[in-house]
Amino acid sequence: MRIVLGMATSRATLVPMRPPLLPLLVLWVPWLLGTLAEGLSSGHPTLAVSHRSPSVPQGEGCNRTARAGAEGQDAPSDRGMFLNLSVSDRGRSDSLLLSWDEPEGGAEGYLLALSYLGSGTLLQNGSAGPNTTSFWFHGLTPGTYYEVEVTATLACMDTARETVTAQTSPTPVRNLSLSSSGSSAALHASWEHASGQRDGYHLALYHGDSQMLVRNVSVLPNASTFLFDGLLAGSEYALKVSTLSGPSQASTSIHQWTAPSIPTQLWLSPGSSTSLLASWAGAGGAAWLHLVLRNLLTQTVTKTLSAKRGLTSYTFQHLHPGTQYWLGLSAVAGPYTVEGPNATAWTYPLSPTNVTLSNAEEQSSLQAHWSTPAGERDFYLVTLREAEDGTPARNISVGGDSSHVTFHGLSPGKQYSVQVTAVAGPYRASAHSAAAWTQPLAPSGVSLSSQGSPYSLLASWEEAMGESYLLALGRVEHPGENSSLLRGVTNFTYEGLRPGTLYTFEVSTVAGPYTSAPRRITNWTHPLPPEQLTLSNRGQSTSLQASWRAAPAGNTGYTGTLRETKSQEQVGNMSVGNNWTNITFEDLVPGRQYTLEMAALAGPYRSSVRSVTEWTYPLAPSGVTLTNTRRPLGLSAFWDKAAGDVDQFHLQLYSKSHPMQRNISVGPNTHNFTFLGLSPGVQYFLKVTVLAGPYRSSSHFATEWTYPLSLANVSAQPGRSPQELHVSWVESGGGRDHLVQLSVAESLSIIRNVSVPRGVTHLDLEGLVPGSRYRVEIISQAGPHRTSSQTAIGYTVPLPPLSLSASPVSTAWALAVHWETPPGQRDGYLLSVHEEGSSSPARNLEAGKDSTNITLGRLAPGTCYLVGIWAVAGPYHSLPRNTSGCTVPAAPTNLSLTNPGSSSELHAWWNKPPGRRDHYRAVLYSLTTRSRERVQTLSQDAQNVTWTHLEAGSKFAVQVFAVKGFFEASSTNVTQWTYPLAPSNVTLSSPSASALRASWAATGHGAEGYVVELHDTASSSRAGHTVLAGDARSHTFKNLNPGTRYSVAVRATAGPYHTSTPNLTHCTRPLPPISVHFLSMGHPDRLSVSWGAAAGGRDGYTLTLYYTRLGTMAATASAGRDTHNFTFTGLSPGRQYSLEASATAGPYQAAATNISGWTRPLPPAAVRLLSTGHPDRLSASWEAAAGERDGYTVTLHHARLGTVAATASVGRDTHNFTFTGLAPGSKYVLEMVSVAGPYRTPAGNVSNWTYPLAPQNVYMTNQGYPNRLSVSWRAEPHGQDGYRLLLYHSGSGILAANTSVGKGTSKFTFSGLAPGHKYLLEVVSMAGPYAASAENISDWTIPSVPKNLSAVAEGNNTMLISWDSVPGQQDNCQLWLRDPRNGSLPSRHTLAKGQVQHLLQGLVPGRNYSISLSCVAGPYWSSTKLLAVPMEPNPVEDVQCLPESRSLFLNWTSSPGDVEAYEVVTERLFDRPSTSKYIVSVPTSMARLEGLGPDSSYRITVSTVGMNAVRSRAVPLLCNTTVEALPPPLRADVFQVEASSTVIISSDLFSEENGQIEYYGVVATTNDSLLRPTQKTMSSTWYDHYYGMEDSYLAVLIPNPFHPSPRRSPETWRVPVGTEECGQSRATCNGKLKANEQYRFSIAAFTKYDPVAPAVSFTTFSAAQSVDATPLPMPVIAGIVVGFLLTLTAIFALVYWRQLRARRTQKNSLPQEMVTYSLRNVHRPIPIQNFKQYYEMKTASGNHAFFQEFEELKEVGKEQPKVEAELTANVSKNRYPHVLPYDHSRVKLSQLGEDPHSDYINANFIPLHLNNPGAVPASPIRELSPGNRQGTQHAV
Repeated sequence: MRIVLGMATSRATLVPMRPPLLPLLVLWVPWLLGTLAEGLSSGHPTLAVSHRSPSVPQGEGCNRTARAGAEGQDAPSDRGMFLNLSVSDRGRSDSLLLSWDEPEGGAEGYLLALSYLGSGTLLQNGSAGPNTTSFWFHGLTPGTYYEVEVTATLACMDTARETVTAQTSPTPVRNLSLSSSGSSAALHASWEHASGQRDGYHLALYHGDSQMLVRNVSVLPNASTFLFDGLLAGSEYALKVSTLSGPSQASTSIHQWTAPSIPTQLWLSPGSSTSLLASWAGAGGAAWLHLVLRNLLTQTVTKTLSAKRGLTSYTFQHLHPGTQYWLGLSAVAGPYTVEGPNATAWTYPLSPTNVTLSNAEEQSSLQAHWSTPAGERDFYLVTLREAEDGTPARNISVGGDSSHVTFHGLSPGKQYSVQVTAVAGPYRASAHSAAAWTQPLAPSGVSLSSQGSPYSLLASWEEAMGESYLLALGRVEHPGENSSLLRGVTNFTYEGLRPGTLYTFEVSTVAGPYTSAPRRITNWTHPLPPEQLTLSNRGQSTSLQASWRAAPAGNTGYTGTLRETKSQEQVGNMSVGNNWTNITFEDLVPGRQYTLEMAALAGPYRSSVRSVTEWTYPLAPSGVTLTNTRRPLGLSAFWDKAAGDVDQFHLQLYSKSHPMQRNISVGPNTHNFTFLGLSPGVQYFLKVTVLAGPYRSSSHFATEWTYPLSLANVSAQPGRSPQELHVSWVESGGGRDHLVQLSVAESLSIIRNVSVPRGVTHLDLEGLVPGSRYRVEIISQAGPHRTSSQTAIGYTVPLPPLSLSASPVSTAWALAVHWETPPGQRDGYLLSVHEEGSSSPARNLEAGKDSTNITLGRLAPGTCYLVGIWAVAGPYHSLPRNTSGCTVPAAPTNLSLTNPGSSSELHAWWNKPPGRRDHYRAVLYSLTTRSRERVQTLSQDAQNVTWTHLEAGSKFAVQVFAVKGFFEASSTNVTQWTYPLAPSNVTLSSPSASALRASWAATGHGAEGYVVELHDTASSSRAGHTVLAGDARSHTFKNLNPGTRYSVAVRATAGPYHTSTPNLTHCTRPLPPISVHFLSMGHPDRLSVSWGAAAGGRDGYTLTLYYTRLGTMAATASAGRDTHNFTFTGLSPGRQYSLEASATAGPYQAAATNISGWTRPLPPAAVRLLSTGHPDRLSASWEAAAGERDGYTVTLHHARLGTVAATASVGRDTHNFTFTGLAPGSKYVLEMVSVAGPYRTPAGNVSNWTYPLAPQNVYMTNQGYPNRLSVSWRAEPHGQDGYRLLLYHSGSGILAANTSVGKGTSKFTFSGLAPGHKYLLEVVSMAGPYAASAENISDWTIPSVPKNLSAVAEGNNTMLISWDSVPGQQDNCQLWLRDPRNGSLPSRHTLAKGQVQHLLQGLVPGRNYSISLSCVAGPYWSSTKLLAVPMEPNPVEDVQCLPESRSLFLNWTSSPGDVEAYEVVTERLFDRPSTSKYIVSVPTSMARLEGLGPDSSYRITVSTVGMNAVRSRAVPLLCNTTVEALPPPLRADVFQVEASSTVIISSDLFSEENGQIEYYGVVATTNDSLLRPTQKTMSSTWYDHYYGMEDSYLAVLIPNPFHPSPRRSPETWRVPVGTEECGQSRATCNGKLKANEQYRFSIAAFTKYDPVAPAVSFTTFSAAQSVDATPLPMPVIAGIVVGFLLTLTAIFALVYWRQLRARRTQKNSLPQEMVTYSLRNVHRPIPIQNFKQYYEMKTASGNHAFFQEFEELKEVGKEQPKVEAELTANVSKNRYPHVLPYDHSRVKLSQLGEDPHSDYINANFIPLHLNNPGAVPASPIRELSPGNRQGTQHAV
């Protein structure tokens, strides 16, 4: 609050005043208000006020006083005229409390005025009594400056006036929010403006951790948002927003976090077999990091960790060895959590122990044994190695629980050792055994297999002890050749064999000089399958034709099976000879899918099966119909299924009027379908299609209409004309069109049947009889279906006469009026005639109804008249018809037309005719073109006219008309010619050697005719003359001399006139040369030509040479008339040319027939033969030489055989060619030839080799050896010199081994390799300069096995697993953790390389686990045996004891993990040693110990028993039972009961020598025979009495109101009974008493309240009190209330003056602190998992524990000030004397009027973590009206 100080002095002004005359009853009201306001004021700011001296009195009796007062102004100690104003807002922003000191000598009253500072406008005024020293101004605007003036009325009519200025405090902003919106560097603040005025806002943002001010911003008063950016991620900030108004401010604050930023990197690596090291980077943007370590083997959380900002690494200890863990990280800041990266890692496994290798019972078998180490493993990888070189022979993976494995089928006579590797994740641990031997055997197991190949046989046998093998293969009829192989090779592939041939194979074992008896076996090579197998239905429904191309050789026939594809049922078999290429299967099912499987036969073998699938063509459905369902929206489709199979039926329904089409697919067994939701009255078309595989067959279309809907609201009205009837209706939908039927109303015969399209809603019927009555009916039709509408009646109106005309009557100078009779009915006609331009009235005439003409005589010549006519029919008149008519004028005479000698001008003249006319019209006609040429309008006095620009050489006619209006009189016609023009564009041409043609163009419209004359130019004699018609444009003179020059002239004629053109000359065409031919060819650059002369003349010859292919000119030459040969040089080689030889004469050439010839081509250049890397192809390339050619011939020869291997012809633009199908690894010679026409030019030959074939069927296996890999492949019969084998380390690519073997070798073994490694093999075929590699393959050697696995439980949820280091190398080792209670897969923990320990954390206490360790190398692994480890359960926590006199209630926090039960041991403590213990086992985390002694000590221990029967550490606790509570002694048995059922409880009824009284109760009864209540009555409630059968119940239960307190305690306490609305509540409730019942009451006092066993004493029941159901009348109640108020007012008025100063002193001495209850208990937080047990314990014994806590709460907060609640005016508003609101947090109501205590209610604001905190009352707060505030009591 701001106080503005000011000081002003002025002369005293005397104001006359009347002494107070109001009665005392009126004066005490403002006195009371002022007193209360003064009591609420706080703070006394120092002010300088404006003071005005008292005025000079006007009366005589006060002169001395006034004078004394004036003299006293100069005395410094005289304060009688100063009021010492002070202003305070007491924390209210809308109020000001004005306080002052009472002047010495007192004042008779005060006047107060409030106005805005500087405005002078009065806002509020008030008055105060003589003893008042304070006043409240309410309803002010926060943050506003005010000026307050106080005028004190002094004795003798004097006044003292002072002013003070003050400012109300501002209000804080509302709904302040601070949001990050997910941003890690910004916070957005927003608020709603504070009410009132303000200067602005101040924003202060603090960092939560450092408490540093990071932003200090002032914003304008209209701002409501602000963005703080550049903040730290994951940090908490506090924002304080202050509303500024002057020096005052009102603040509110809020906290918020910025979103965290996640770490950029996370690493997890094993530290040992039982630990993992987690580290991360970039975690500065998060307040906390939450790490979750999950056991992937058990899928359980092993450990969680919350790391504060700044920590960058953590080591997880006591993990399970050989187990894979997953670490997840999330960044947390306040309410924000952001998921970060994750990582996985393994712990190390342990290796197996006691590995041995011994002979098995089976032949050629060895068995390995080992002891399973402790810990987990994924599996064991058992590697069997040959002892001589350590090469792995077998590599077997077995389960982690296995302890032995047997190797079968080993080589006889071999020495082996075994390595067992335990594999767990990427880590391994291995152990080795001693060597062992197998028994040797003779060669056996000889086999000869074709392996499905038609060109090879694989001979194989089992390994036998020896040095080498002798092999022989040959046809049965031919002996084979012998070959030898070294020992170690157990198979050999013979390539290049003949398909489908029987071979014999022999093999013997060679050992030194001895050779075993051969093992003999025969077999066939596989035949080749048929090629180009097809199956076609050829459009047939019951047959399929199979065709194929026969194999080239090696088969004896073909076999095939035809099956139904769907059922696989066999339909037919076929076996034919090898010369068959097709077969047809008949009698098949239409529309069914069949599959043909076909193979070639050779001996016992069949070639690979070729299969092909096809459907037979389906049959179309029959009997397709579409039927109307008598519903406008549906059609039903029916059809019959044809024979054969059907996949489905496809129905297409559409209409031409609707674009939407219905496509429905139904099953094969459906034969009808109903289409619903169609449009009414629409024609639909249906097509049913059968689908069978890719084929379909459709039926014919079926069509049907849906029924239309009838029309509504049909009406017939007269149309827009008398012949029309307008028919309208409302469209109801559907129908193709509508038929509008019209009939005469008097008859039923239809006279009109009009069809209108759908969508039209009206129709105008034209051509009807006017004035007739008609009947209209509309029929909606859709195809054959029709629907009639309602009938409408309409009328037409009569029509006016038709075709009215008025025309002159010959020369009678009259007008004849004509019209046509209109249709319909009429009575007659009415006519009127009026002369145009005349003022005389019209002449009227009448005509009968059947008249059609009338003659109007005696009219003036050449005059126009207006004629009108109407048709009359009954009351209707037609529209008038008007026309005009004029008389005919006289025609002109003596017309003539002359030519002045011009070709474009004619002149006409005539004599003037008698009579009048409007003008002349002269018309010129062209008789040549038969059209009117010119029309000119001349004045009525004109007599001549001239026409210019006429068409030359044309005949014209002239006619002159005299015109009067629309009538005219014509003269006779005259004719004349214009002069013609000479023809233009005369051209001469010679169409042949003996003809000359002249052509020309007519000028203008031409002439009447033409004359053409021809003269020989050399002799000047006329050679021809002809006369032609005017339409001629050319003429040809024939039988002329070839090559002769002639002259021609053309004349145009028109009537008697003619005009000629100048002479033109031209030549006739010459004859072409003869016998044209080329003299010589074969040169690459020249051609010679010769020819003979034809008959006739010529000027010379032209020779043109063309490129034949392009058609363009290559060369041209001219020769004299006597030349007959010519040679072209410099031509392009290898190109075909075409020659054109022509004879020339003038502009003409005569060409002979073209001839063609070739130049010889040049050979191709830069010929190369390249191998593209393919084994069966060579690519030839060359460059084109100069010139052209037709193409190239490419021929490839076998270099060794000299035969042609392939030949081909390619185009001229081709420069490379690839030969395919060549023999791999062969040398070939290429011959290249250029071809041009008949000429061929070869280039030099080149040669090259084809690539060899890459090895096939390459395999590599370790065969169980840790240091050996065996390789095998299929050797090709030709195309290579040998093989090269390259073995690489897969990871590094370093070459591990390199060897070469011969072309007959097909297997090899690499030895001395590193165990647990991955190798990459490349096998290369070598042939000449080329090599071909097979696709690389890879395999692993067996890894090592871990040993000595052990596990130790550390704590309740941690296990440390250890093992020996794993020898050798491996991908990874894994620790497996198995949970017997979890049926899912075991969790796996990957171990780091070299790790020998692993710590498993987060295990479930009280559970047994089993672990194993395994190591993996590629697909191979080895593992240890399972090791079982039990986990100790967790001990209990937070054990609490709730004592009672003879029992103890225990509860504790449940132990996480697998808990079977809790064991509670109770031991009573005596002075002597204890002798007995009480043991109880409970399944939950609570226990009640009964039967104990009161006031005794007990030692209690609680242990957790796990599901594995292991007990945890016992948790001890000492607990004492309480002393048994005794009921309070009764002092007095009599108490007072008022008439309104109000019980008066006095503090001396009971003694507290047995303990403090906790509660008082009132027991009500209607039983008049009871003396005192019993303890049983304590369990009965109002509900049991009012609705049940109980006559006694506990009505009221209140805490002891007489507890000692610093203030004076009341001696009595009034308790009204029956005042609450209890509804259906069964709890203790002070409910309404029953009407017309007599109640007695007893007072109960409790030292311990328990509904079952309370410590209580009772008084005897009081005398009976009647409850009357009839209420007092309102006037009586009003009188009582008014009387009571008047009495109270009188009392206050009498004692007020004496108590004024005493009350001020009492208010100032109120205590600020209360005595804290010394027995208050401190309660520990309740874990959420124990809340249920806690609640059940508290509610036991009738909520006794809750009552106890409530009693403890009485003493809480007694030190807080509660001044307002303890004021006398507010005491009655408190329900309980010890439950009072605090001054700083009480709920303030809006003040009523001037009552300063009306803002009080017994309610506190309490902080809640809710979105909308507010007042929480003890019971629902009803709306408080001014009338019931005094009687409403609420508490929080």
